[in-house]
Amino acid sequence: MRRHILFILAGILAISITLAPVSSANRSRADIHFTNGLIYFALGFQDLAITELQKAASLEPGNSEVRVALGMAYHAKGDWQAALAAYGEALRVDDSLLHVHGLMGDIYRVRGDKEKARAHYLRAMEDSELVAVPAYGLGVLAEEAGDRKTAVERYRQVLEAAPDHAESAARLAALLHQDGAVEEALEVVENAQRYNPRVAELHYLGGLFYLELEKYEEAEHALDRTLQLDENHDGARRALRQLESLRQQ
Repeated sequence: MRRHILFILAGILAISITLAPVSSANRSRADIHFTNGLIYFALGFQDLAITELQKAASLEPGNSEVRVALGMAYHAKGDWQAALAAYGEALRVDDSLLHVHGLMGDIYRVRGDKEKARAHYLRAMEDSELVAVPAYGLGVLAEEAGDRKTAVERYRQVLEAAPDHAESAARLAALLHQDGAVEEALEVVENAQRYNPRVAELHYLGGLFYLELEKYEEAEHALDRTLQLDENHDGARRALRQLESLRQQ
């Protein structure tokens, strides 16, 4: 059965607190380096991850998952050219890894090459199992181009596939609010908070929407929670001052 590196990394991250880099005579050297690389990636030690994954790739040049993981480590480090090269190698080994096009699209979007980004995102969308990354990227591109309708559709598509995608929820809520659909925007934020209770921006948006709906107690709670999660959030402080002013009127 086909495995996806994103799921592997999620599992590694969940156990990385107690799991140390491994060495075992019962496992191949490539497998050991691959596992160690994933652990270092999850812990944020990208240079160590790259070293381990490079070793795994040299031992198993036909292992596409190692190439994808190596690309993600370069990506996280900000070495975009090396990341693109690793992703390209993975696709040359196995061109069915359509989700890799989504990762490449992210790099091209950040670099400002919107046409290449769009092309890779659309290729990635052909994988119906993993649409969150490309749909989000296409949503951002549409929003930047002023196509609000398409952006809303794409962000909704992301949240249907991955309801924990906080960035899509925040962008969708902001667009709905701009269109005057404050209650619907608030509903999007509240749904997202069930999956992301510690994302300050979601609480901040909720606080603003509650404030606009004149639900002052809820607004205060949401804005206080924002500052608990991000004590330097200037927007939340300004909103609380506005709330205090409204209560004194």
